[in-house]
Amino acid sequence: MKHSRTMQRHHQRGAAALLVVVVLFFILAMVTAYAGRNLIFEQRTSINNQRAAQAFEAAESGIDMAIGLLGGGRIDDACTSTVDVAQRTFRQRYLAQDASGTFIDPGGLVNLRPTCMLLPEGARCSCPATTPPSLIVPVGGLAPTFQLQFLAGIAQPGVVRAISRGCNSIGSQCYVPGVDAADAVAQVEVLLGLNSALATPPGAALTVRNTLNLTGSAPTIVNADVPSRGTTIDAGGPITNDALVRLSSTPGTPGSASVLASDPSLSSLASGDRMFVSLFGMDRDTYRSQPAAVQVSCAGNCATAIATAVSQNPGRVIWVQGSAAIDSAQVWGSNAQPVMLVVQGDFTVSNNLQLTGVLYLHGGAGTNTWTTTAGATLIQGAVVGEGNLTIAGNPTVVFNPSVLRTINLTQGSMVRIPGSWRDFTGS
Repeated sequence: MKHSRTMQRHHQRGAAALLVVVVLFFILAMVTAYAGRNLIFEQRTSINNQRAAQAFEAAESGIDMAIGLLGGGRIDDACTSTVDVAQRTFRQRYLAQDASGTFIDPGGLVNLRPTCMLLPEGARCSCPATTPPSLIVPVGGLAPTFQLQFLAGIAQPGVVRAISRGCNSIGSQCYVPGVDAADAVAQVEVLLGLNSALATPPGAALTVRNTLNLTGSAPTIVNADVPSRGTTIDAGGPITNDALVRLSSTPGTPGSASVLASDPSLSSLASGDRMFVSLFGMDRDTYRSQPAAVQVSCAGNCATAIATAVSQNPGRVIWVQGSAAIDSAQVWGSNAQPVMLVVQGDFTVSNNLQLTGVLYLHGGAGTNTWTTTAGATLIQGAVVGEGNLTIAGNPTVVFNPSVLRTINLTQGSMVRIPGSWRDFTGS
């Protein structure tokens, strides 16, 4: 009997231990489940953050691409540069401006939205000209994508709102209906303003910072524009050897009365750098490297190189690295698409040349000499010499304020306006 009671007590202690173990296992299972739940939650949060970051970076990439392409040349439907002069620039495809430089509703272009997928091998883009964007969707459609839109109607000239919507995959929010929706979407909006290619247009047909030597030649300088008081020549220093120059100003104004020599507003510009900044609003290195500038390097005859740059890059600054010799007949620019031409050296013309735009000459790789040896040279717009300028030959310069206004209001690079940036994220 005593042994039986002892065994019974032993059995009772074992049952209690089992119960405790079961309870502990249950508690452990609950803790494990809770920890697993937190881990799953953190994984989902991490994935959502990653997708949101992908969408946001895609949207930011869209703004950067828009800024670059708005200052670029002609493009094809894949948003890549092309030499086909039948194609238009990115700005011509998606933006329009009125006479005051204000961006306006581009009509049928408003629904044409450039779209890009960001793939490991690089971006794959569609810049539609007449139809919705068309892209080859990768398997699974996992490529981050952005789509651009421009909103005009802002009263300030030269300002437009750029909207870039980014998706973590090629979803319907960033492409076209018919594909699955993206998991994460971000939208970035920013105001873009025109950094003019000619911030301060010259007020004379021929402007020279220092002395002007006409070498006894017979150039023709014309300015019939009343608001500019018909100024034909404005020089910061003396004008020499001008006996044969032919001057034409506003009706009733003698040619000699249209000339300003030793102008203190020019002579006070102590260097060519200050002259450059006063005209263009930025230093020469920044101006030359901006998206809207095309640099041309040529040895000997530059006619073909400059003509190619002009035809392939309407509305962009043409910067010639060094002196330029033109020995074949050329017609550059028009009233609708004038040319801002900067020559970093001497300018020699030995054939017919017609330039509608502005010719800016600075010493750079030469002596600031403009020579015409044959043919007829006609500049409709204005000519500016950065330092001392020597003119040999008989070119004709006709002041054209509408050409200067077009360059001032429509040409140059688009840049972000500080404080205008906004972003929106979603999923």
